[in-house]
Formats: sequence, C-alpha cells, structure tokens
Amino acid sequence: MKALIINGHIKWPQIAEGNLNKTIFEKSKTIFEEKGYEILETVIDNGYEIPQEIEKWVNADFLLLHFPINWFGMPAKTKDYIDKVLMSGYGKIYAGDGRNNGGNYGSGGLLQSKGMIVNTWNAPEETFGNSGQLLEDFSMEKFTKPFTATLQFLGVQPLPTFAFYDVFKNPNIEQELSSFETHLKNNI
Repeated sequence: MKALIINGHIKWPQIAEGNLNKTIFEKSKTIFEEKGYEILETVIDNGYEIPQEIEKWVNADFLLLHFPINWFGMPAKTKDYIDKVLMSGYGKIYAGDGRNNGGNYGSGGLLQSKGMIVNTWNAPEETFGNSGQLLEDFSMEKFTKPFTATLQFLGVQPLPTFAFYDVFKNPNIEQELSSFETHLKNNI
C-alpha cells in the first residue's frame, strides 16, 4: 500500500518558517511506515513536476494533505498545486463530473483511496461553533468541507479532518502531535 503525504506549507521568512508542518510531515511518514505503507511525498514549496504528481495521486491508497490555514483558506501556492495537478489529471484522476456517464454531479472520480485533511491554525479551537466567536456557525468539518468535497469529487473517501489550533500564541504542540498520531492511526 502507498501513502501520498503532501506538505502544503509555504515558507514566509520570519513569520511562518514551516517547522510545525515539517514536523507533521515527518510524523505522518513515520506512522504510515509503521503501518507498512510505501511513502510517496511532495513538499509543494520545493517544487514538483505535474506528470509525476498525477502518478502519485493515481497510485496512492491514502492521501494526506496538510497545510496551514492562511486568511481562511489554503496557501495560494498550495491551491495552485491542486488546480494544476487535478486539471492536468483529467482521464486519470477523474473523468468529468459524473453526469456524462449518467451519474450525479461529483461522481466522476477515478481514485479509489482514502484521504485526510490536516491543517494548522493561529485561531484557538473555541473560535469554532461558539456563540460570539468569529466562526460561531462553523465546526471544523463544516469549514473544511470544500477541501473534503474535492477529495470526494475525485473518488477519495474523506476521513475526519485534524486541526492544530492556536499554533502561534498558545501552542501545545506535543499534546496535539500525540492527538494527531492517535487520530491518524485510528483512521488508517
């Protein structure tokens, strides 16, 4: 079995160097290796070749995409990667939106794998779903639905999202890494 682990952190010198996402990336690789997976990897900020990325997506049994949330979305360079790889993957990753084969919209995915979104936030966890907070109407799963819907569109079964919260002002990295390890092991 193969796991594609994608590090979508984009370095911002003196603001966000990417150490946490590098740690998540390495921890993920270790967990998958312990479970017997062959590792396919991409660090978007290091560059990539689209044909090789398409093959990684096609060959992966598990896709783990992690990235920081910048201004309530994925970094632009990470979104650019997604757009280029997926649009170029027509016929290998997906075959239309599904309706051209008599299915419903979103049923044209050709991948048969599992996937997980992992993200890092400056926002504290209580920002989500609590009255008076900025994201009071959103759970993490609701907020990340556009990302997990992309996986579903491709035929990837999305698993529960994992988030690291408050990573700048009140980081609790060791505890969250432990929780992440448990979360990932329980979902592989």
